[in-house]
Order: sequence, then structure tokens, then C-alpha cells
Amino acid sequence: MQSVIKKSLVGALMFVAISVSGQSSTHIVTGVVTEKVNADLWVNKLDGNKIQRVAEYKISPSNGSFLFAIPKDSASLYRFQLNVMKPHGRHFTNDKICLVTLPLSPDKDYSLSITPSKFDSLQKKGWEVKQLATSPKFALVAGSVKNVTISMVSLNTVSEGELKNVTTVTTNSKGEFAIPVNVKSKGFYYLVSPRWKSRFYLQPLDNLQVEVDNKTGFLSSVNGSLVNQILYNWQQLTLPVTSYGYNLSTFNSDNFDLTSYVNNYKKLQPSMDAFVKDIDIKDNAVKTQIREALCIDKELAPINLLFQLSAKKIGAYRPQPKDFNDVPDFYKTFIQPGKFNTTSLLKIGETRQYMKLYALLNVGALPKEKKDQLSKGEKLKLMINSISNDTLKSYLFKDQMDQIEINNLSEFREIFEPLKKYAKLSPANEAYKGIFAAYAGDTAFIGKSAYDFSLPDSTGKMVSMKDFKGRVVLIDVWATWCGPCKAQMPFLKEIEEEYAGNKNIVFVGISLDKMDARQKWMNMVNEKQLGGVQLIDDFGKAFGRKYQLTAIPRFMLIDKHGKWIEIRCPKPEAKEDLKKYIDKALLGNSEQLPMANGW
Repeated sequence: MQSVIKKSLVGALMFVAISVSGQSSTHIVTGVVTEKVNADLWVNKLDGNKIQRVAEYKISPSNGSFLFAIPKDSASLYRFQLNVMKPHGRHFTNDKICLVTLPLSPDKDYSLSITPSKFDSLQKKGWEVKQLATSPKFALVAGSVKNVTISMVSLNTVSEGELKNVTTVTTNSKGEFAIPVNVKSKGFYYLVSPRWKSRFYLQPLDNLQVEVDNKTGFLSSVNGSLVNQILYNWQQLTLPVTSYGYNLSTFNSDNFDLTSYVNNYKKLQPSMDAFVKDIDIKDNAVKTQIREALCIDKELAPINLLFQLSAKKIGAYRPQPKDFNDVPDFYKTFIQPGKFNTTSLLKIGETRQYMKLYALLNVGALPKEKKDQLSKGEKLKLMINSISNDTLKSYLFKDQMDQIEINNLSEFREIFEPLKKYAKLSPANEAYKGIFAAYAGDTAFIGKSAYDFSLPDSTGKMVSMKDFKGRVVLIDVWATWCGPCKAQMPFLKEIEEEYAGNKNIVFVGISLDKMDARQKWMNMVNEKQLGGVQLIDDFGKAFGRKYQLTAIPRFMLIDKHGKWIEIRCPKPEAKEDLKKYIDKALLGNSEQLPMANGW
């Protein structure tokens, strides 16, 4: 190990000799969006009739600055396009586009400021460009990508335990790239492409030169600081266990031999442990951070591999798994009390991913009979309790709230409310309040009468829910133009068949098609052989707007007394989940419904 460190130091000293010339030969545009906005900034190179995207940046209210390295080629005209976004529900939509076209010399430095609210391209207002007399100071990540003509390379920083994109650049025809970055505080950064990922450590004014093979994701050389040489040597050491869905994102899992992988891991483990132990860096804080990152690599690489292998292949497609299918004994050795006990782990880009998989591993390692009996709420509680630190628990809780699909306020109260003490911290607090607000309005309908609307069937006869008094009613709200609605039809048909002959339940379809599309609606009813009672609502005039339906498909349940049990039921694709709601209603109990197992 000492020889490894010495070699790293030599590499660092060699790089000092070339770092100054490396930075001074790179000229940049240092830019700022002067207002607090959410925006995408695109930089396009204009070369005759050709337009090529050469860089992308995420602009946010907390960070409106950017640095653009001017390519050393024949092109001199560049278009900066700022796409200002505005909130629209839970998403963002385009609000304004600001276009600035500039002639830039690769031998000069510039500053560019854009003020979106004052921007006028015709009057040339709302933006200002200046040539700088002195070159600005910045860190530089540069190098080349082999075995690819043109590639997209992103520089990511670490934000609260996960990766956050700083900028994305396009390599030139030789695979070369240069990314200037304003490093405000030292820490981990990541180069990421659609195929590979590499971790580095940057300080203000650092210069890092890398060469990576796009096919394999292997780093063939790194010139940089001592810390980066250590990270490079670590990546070379761990290639046998990190080249399968970890540093390299793609691999052939169809015929993968997990037993051979585990045996190779065990052989390599003493060398990995010795490498981590023998790291010799004078700065103890940096040394601790490096060791924590490498320890995550040691465990996350095999755990992530097992998780990816848990996905069941559907034809030629292998979807993202949701759980571990089976946990071999070797993997159970990673489960230990007291893990995730310090918030310093949030400075590492893989921490949130590792927390999720480690928590799922704790569930997956349970005996099958016990695992199958867990409700959603019980499963989530077990996952949260596998993490030691309360702040880290809050981050895991937030991530699980983003991933767990709940259907209504009853499920919110059953799954998330018991863990609300972990929602006191941001960002879990915002997620918790947002989900609650999405369903809180449902209380205006639950337990109230459903006998307040009538709709026509295919013959024009008006049908009221009063007509089904004494029977449970499951309503499917759909439309002929709704693809997701049509995707649920085969699953709904299966459920209808299971309750065929049961006179205590009726299935009602309500289409939100306009009345002038009545024939199209009737044709689809016949084409899809839709069962039950089919009604049309003329674009929601009598029913959809009354019940504030903003998205379909929607499945709703009425009890035998004509009162709403639930206006957001599970979709038929989750057959067993939906059947629990139906069976509870058939028993005559319209109180809060039981939770379904699984996710």
C-alpha cells in the first residue's frame, strides 16, 4: 500500500508542472442569471448551417451562475438560449426564452449577464457581455473519452447525499472536453455519462486531467492531486467488482454467474480492506471522507448488483426492480447494527442510493413468510429503523415518500403518518405536506351521498346511483382518448370476471368524452367488450367537475347505502389491492379500508 501512495504522490507532483499551462490555455465565459429563476441554459455552436449543442446548465434560484469553456476550433459564433420555467402543478413549463448570439474568441475571456424580466432581443436589452482584461480563476476538469466519436459528459456535484448536475458538455470529434467549475468548498465531484461514472475530489483552482474508455468505463489515466491519484488507484483495484452496474452502468445480466462474482469479491476483500486502512493523508477530515466513500463502494457495488439481478425479464425488457427477490447468506453479512450513524455521509454522492438499497436488503433478508405478511406501513417502518441517524432517516423517509405509490388519504394515514416525526426536517417536510395536501380535499366527499348525479347510457336513458341502492358500486372513470385508461381495461375485466354472479356489486364505467364524440365512445365500448353499466359525462359537466377529477383513470367506490367509501382506489393492475377494497365494502363495513401488501 505504501508503494501505491508514493506513486500517487509522484503523479500529483508531475501534474503541478502542467496545471498552470493547462488552465491558462483554457478561456471561458463566466455567466450569471441576475434573477432567481428556474431555467435550462443551452449553449449551441453555430458553424455555417450546422447547429451543435456544446453545453447545458441547470439554473436555479439558489445558483444562477455558470462557466463555459470556449472550444478551441474554427467556430466563433455561439448562441446562449435561456429557457425560463414556471411552476405548473407538480412540474415546470416554459415561460420565456432568451436568445443571445455572441462571437467568441478561444483566446479571450468574457462575462455574460442575463436578466430575464428585462430581456428583449430586438432592442438588445436584458443582457450584457464584456471582454475580461484578466483571466478568472477556476478549477478545471479536462480530458478525453476514447472509443466514441462524440459523447455527452456531465459534471455532477454532491447535494445532500445524491448527485446534482452542474453542467453537461459535448466532446469534440477527438473525444476531448474541458469543464471549468467554480469550486466553493472542497469535496467530491463526479464525471458521468450514460454508460459510466467516476468519482473525483476537487479543491478551488484544482486542475484534473482524465482519460476514460467509453466502452468499459475504465479510467486509463488520471493526473491530479494526491487524493485523486488514490481514488484512481482504488478504481483500478476494484474493477473486478464494480464493472457490473456500478461504475459501468450497463452489463449483460442474462447469464450472469453470481456465485463466481461472490467468490471473486471474497478474494479481493482483504486487498480492499488494506487499501482503505492504509490511506495516508495528512488532512484527517479528508482522510475520513475518502474512507467513508470507499467503504460505501465496497458494499454498495455487490448490493446494487444483487438488486439489479432481482428484476424479472419481460421479453427483451428488464424493468427496474422494486425489491430483492432472494438474499444469499453472503449478503446478510452486510447487515449490521449502527450503520448510517453520521450526517457526514451526505457529502458522498452514493449515500442516498445506498441507504435505500441497504434498507430494502434488511427487508429482503427476512424469512419469506414474514416478509409476505408485511403491510406497506410495516415494511416502511422496518426500512427506516435500519438507519441509525435521525437526520439520515428523514432523507430515507423523503425518498420513500417519492417512490411509494399511495392512492388516497386513508393510505397516507396508514403508511406515512406513523413516521411523521421524521418529516420535521426539510426536504421530508415539504414532501409530507405536499402528499397530504394532494388528498386532503377528498374528505369533502368520503362518507357523503353519491346520489347527486345522473348520466345517460348508450340508449340515452338517464341512470342514477340510486338505481343501485343496496349494492356496492365500483366506478371506472375513463375516456377514449386516454391511453392509461385503456391499459387498465384488461385488468378490470379480470376483476369483473372474478365477481361474476355476485349480485351485491355492480361495475359502472363513466366516460369523460364529449357528447359529440358519443359514437366513438359507443364504438370503443363494443370494440373492447366493456362490461357493466357504461355511461357518458359530456367532458365532465355533470360528474367529473363536481368531484374535481383532474386526471384519469380514476377508480371510485360506493357502499351499499349510496355513500362514498373512497374516491381514489388502487388501479385494477394492482388486482389484489383493489379486491381488498371491494371485499371490505361487500362485507358492509365502509370504515377506513385495510392496507394492501407490497409496494
